[in-house]
Formats: sequence, C-alpha cells, structure tokens
Amino acid sequence: MKLYSFGEILFDTFEDTHTLGGAPLNVAAHYKQLGGESAIISALGHDVLGQEAFQSIEKLGVDASMISILEKVPTGIAEITMNGKDADYEFNYPAAWDRIDFSDDDIDAINENPFILYFGSLALRSTESFLTLDSILASTSPEEVFVDINLRKDFYSDSILGFCLDNATILKINEDEINVICDMAGIENCDAEELFDWLLENTAIHTLLITRGKHGSDCFTTEGKVHENCSDVKVVDTVGAGDSLSAAYLFYRYEKGLKAAEALHKATAVADYVVGNKGAIPLYSPEMFS
Repeated sequence: MKLYSFGEILFDTFEDTHTLGGAPLNVAAHYKQLGGESAIISALGHDVLGQEAFQSIEKLGVDASMISILEKVPTGIAEITMNGKDADYEFNYPAAWDRIDFSDDDIDAINENPFILYFGSLALRSTESFLTLDSILASTSPEEVFVDINLRKDFYSDSILGFCLDNATILKINEDEINVICDMAGIENCDAEELFDWLLENTAIHTLLITRGKHGSDCFTTEGKVHENCSDVKVVDTVGAGDSLSAAYLFYRYEKGLKAAEALHKATAVADYVVGNKGAIPLYSPEMFS
C-alpha cells in the first residue's frame, strides 16, 4: 500500500554540516527503504538547497512528482542545537513548505489505488498548507490517516490539534504531549489509558502510539496495550528516530500485515538502529530487521 506523506521538507543544520530531513520526508524515506512505495507532497525553494533536496529525494527512491518548486520562498531550514541527547529546533519562516499546493491531477493519481496518508501538526502552521491538506482530505479516501503530533515552539494551537484528532485514524504522540492533548480535550487527571478511551469514544482513532524515549514505546489498539522496550544501543543522535518508528510501524502493519505487537517490535528495532547512527535517514537493508 503506497504511503503519501504531506508536509515539511527541510535541512537539519548543525554547526558544521546539514542533513536532509523533515518528519514527513523521513517517514516517506524509511517506508521506501523498508520496501514500500512512498511519495512526498511538499514544496521546495528554487535555490541551491532545494535542488540538493530534490536530487537526494530522487536518490532515496521516494516519488518526488508532487513537490512544488517555488521562486519566492526559500527551502526549509531547521537549525538544531543539541541539549545533551535532546534536540532543540529553530525554523526559518516562511519556508517553501508553508506554501504547499496540490492539483486535480494529483488528486486523481492518489485515488487510483488504496493508500495511507501521513501528516504532522507542524505542517499546519501556515494557512496555505493547512487548506491544501484540508482539500486533500476532503477529496480522497485513504485507508488510514496517520497523524504525528509535533509540538514545536509556538507552531500549534487547540484548533490545529483538534483538526489532527478529527482526521486521524492512527495518532502518534510522545509522553510529554499526553497532557497537552488531554488539556485540549478537557480530560482531567488524564493518563495514556484514559486518553485512548476518550479517543475511541470521540474520534475515528483506533490506534495510539506513544513514544517514551529510552523507555521504549506503547501501542494502544482495541485489542489492548502493548509495550516495547528499546534495546541497549549507544545513542549517536535522536533526530528522526520517532519518524523511523512511524514508518516502520506502518510498513509492517499494513504492507506486511503483521499484528500491532509484531509491527511495534520491528519498528522499535528500526528506531534503535537509527539512534545508533548519524542523521535522520541512515542507510540500511530491510533484511536487517527480518
């Protein structure tokens, strides 16, 4: 099943280098690297970084046909500062991914076959990209909608979070975001179990993934809760680890047909490999996780 990933393409910039990233691209790239088919719906600037990004995306094998190239807005950049093993992000604004557009031909192409749609809350920081995504959701019928809550700086609001919950069938958050979602939903004294019960009752969400850093991750479905511990790996950097887990869960759950517990187990192995290597999209063979 093809994955269409909507949102930011940007370069993660460090003191002495830059690497291609952005959660939607990371997810699309890992899904492809594991053996699935993926496309990225985004925009790049008509600049040196945009050209570099486009060429790199094609090398990754991700379908780049739905990327707009814009003359007047620069390619996205996220300046990353590491606080210990945690990353702090500073984004340029506006960036090309704030101006994502979509055509009727693109809608027709998506609707040809069953597909999964991925997006994160960060891509909704601009009205233009928000409206484009809203139009895609209204004009297509994805088998699943995977939404990743990415609370970055001031680039979110209760209305954006509400939109995410209203459109998701699979929701991914980290443990620090549980209280934010509960507050938005008006759930008092909320924990993960209570949040999932509320989601089942009030939304179309049937799966909740919660990442807990070095303490692993949880997967809640109607069949119950599964916890998966991380393996004991030397952490090189954590950028893109959660995105690799998202991609691998989707791949093993919906491309390979594994049950949620098995999919989370394999997804955790992929994420463990990513944190042990530099960059958000380190190269690997899917046979490593078979």
